[in-house]
Amino acid sequence: MPLEILLISQNLQLASQLEKLLDSFNITTRVSFDPLDHLLQQVSGVVWDLNTTSLPTNSSELQILRNQITGPILLLDQNTEPIDTICSYFLNYHLDDYIQSSSLKEIVARTVQKIWVYQNKDRLQINQQGQTDPDLKVGHLKINLDKIQVNSGNVRLNLSPIEYKLLLFFVSHSNTVLSRTQIASAVWGNTTGATLRIIDTHISNLRKKIETEPKNPQMLRTIRGFGYLFKYENQGAKISGKN
Repeated sequence: MPLEILLISQNLQLASQLEKLLDSFNITTRVSFDPLDHLLQQVSGVVWDLNTTSLPTNSSELQILRNQITGPILLLDQNTEPIDTICSYFLNYHLDDYIQSSSLKEIVARTVQKIWVYQNKDRLQINQQGQTDPDLKVGHLKINLDKIQVNSGNVRLNLSPIEYKLLLFFVSHSNTVLSRTQIASAVWGNTTGATLRIIDTHISNLRKKIETEPKNPQMLRTIRGFGYLFKYENQGAKISGKN
């Protein structure tokens, strides 16, 4: 599954240097002046250069940005912000890191590590429950937790980062009815309306890829009035949330 960072910056030298360093970790870099011009659900994280591009003055825009991105958001700053401002980045907008006057090597290390945490959050939860085999078999699906790949038989499924996170979350809570609010909180990290409006679309796209007959789903089912149920009968792996 490809990893891509969106760099919000007007510093072309910074963009070039970060691109070279992140490429060694198989992470591509996309550069933009305006993050809302992009399909943010498809990026693995955002690095925002406050030295050349300001955060939105409208707090709702920043909330929408956080809602749409399922990876880390890191802020770069050469200046010193008031401590209350820095705290608001974490507490009000749930951004992931504020990096002040740091070397490129440290910026890359922090970025790679935080992407790893997002990508492996559900995998770590599964492993804590006793799943040690990197290949997790879920019905006709095989999830390779090391390579972050999903196969249906011999066919590799091209899941987006958010679809992969959704699948792992459903597997971790199989045979349990999950509300849209629960799903949004776990996968997006929030329960605001912007996420709730798009969650059905992402689940529908996931269903088309993992179900043999998407119009007659056997695994990922809609429970009208309640949410979704991921059902399968594998007994070998210990998965949290399984009844």
